[in-house]
Amino acid sequence: MKGGLVCRFSHLAAALAAGLLGWGLAGAAGASELTDLLRHTLDNPAIAARTGQAEAARRDLGAADLRYFGSGSAFAGRTHFEGPRVVGIFTPILPLSPIPLAQDISQYGIAYTLPVDVFGVIAAERAQARAGQQSAELLARQETLLRLHQTLSAYVRLQALAQQAAALSTQQEELAAYARRVRAEVKLGSAAGLDVSLVQSDLARLNARQTVLEGNRGAALAALQAASGATTAALSGAISIPRLAPADTRASLPVALARAQLHAADAAASKARRSLLPAFSGNAQYAQYSGADVHRDAWSIGVNMVIPLDAAAYRSASAAAVRARAAADQVRAAQSDTVSQIAALNASYQAALANAQALQTEVEHRTRVVAVEREKWRLGASTMENLLRQERDRLDAQFQLADAEAQAALAWSSIQVLQGAAPATYIQTWDLKR
Repeated sequence: MKGGLVCRFSHLAAALAAGLLGWGLAGAAGASELTDLLRHTLDNPAIAARTGQAEAARRDLGAADLRYFGSGSAFAGRTHFEGPRVVGIFTPILPLSPIPLAQDISQYGIAYTLPVDVFGVIAAERAQARAGQQSAELLARQETLLRLHQTLSAYVRLQALAQQAAALSTQQEELAAYARRVRAEVKLGSAAGLDVSLVQSDLARLNARQTVLEGNRGAALAALQAASGATTAALSGAISIPRLAPADTRASLPVALARAQLHAADAAASKARRSLLPAFSGNAQYAQYSGADVHRDAWSIGVNMVIPLDAAAYRSASAAAVRARAAADQVRAAQSDTVSQIAALNASYQAALANAQALQTEVEHRTRVVAVEREKWRLGASTMENLLRQERDRLDAQFQLADAEAQAALAWSSIQVLQGAAPATYIQTWDLKR
């Protein structure tokens, strides 16, 4: 097969379209149906939740940036004392004047504190917030790709089930025709009654497979609805399985996530360690006090130094350092696991393509064998048992072909999820109109 594998999903037979299996599927779908479903998947609530978390992480980073500008506050209040109090801050005044006293005193003003990041505590907090933003954005992309994969998986599975249902319907019709002929021949005495039981046994087996197909289709439709909101899917004439580009495990999504978590853990450890050092800040305050018709202003400006003496903080810093080392180990583990997973998926993709090619040839061969065996049986040169065995082998090959084609698509999609492909690129790849 040149230019990538083409999944040969055929239309349902007229009996199936009329409701033989009760599926109510439409005929050939437009080439953009799959891409429409994938675009609708972008409205999934799980994706919206992850996107909201990424937006919150971006705002956390903005808040961390503003830490450099300090913080201020405004205050106001009125207090009634049990006896007279000095209005304002008591300070010696030259020349001496009466000290203003009042029992009810009001005060209002503003205060402002500006941190001086001598040891980089705020810088470490900003680095932690930046890593948190990166991690949230990667998780949002991962959720988007997982939901796109869920939609594609359900859609491709539905196409494979439709192909299998069409093959099953055709064989049911053929066996029903065999049964009518055998019954007529038994009445004439030219055939054994055993042939009737053979055909009925195979028909029962096909009915059981039909029930399994219906159950699988219900599960696939449930998955499709959960991912894209669609409740049904029409049949597509053909789906081209994209070529698999070489995978770069160093740029995989799990590794990128592990690295973002490592940066966050390193920044948290740095912040905890630097918080053990002295902290400096500048502060300024203006207040006005009022009472007994007296209004007095008070200004202040200064520099503060705080030396933390907290045993719990020292233990927390040690724990943060251990978490940072564990995050570094997780990066190496993610790299190793991703190499293994991508290699396995690549092998599955290539095997599915090769298997589908072989099964396509086998289906064509078995179709010719069934035609020859049917003619031999009609002429009395073969037995019903041989004919039914060839029919079963052909149906099994058709089922396996549909499964192999679906497996190739799913392996390709799984690799895109691991690689962290851009969702727009993922969707565009399946746009058969381009």
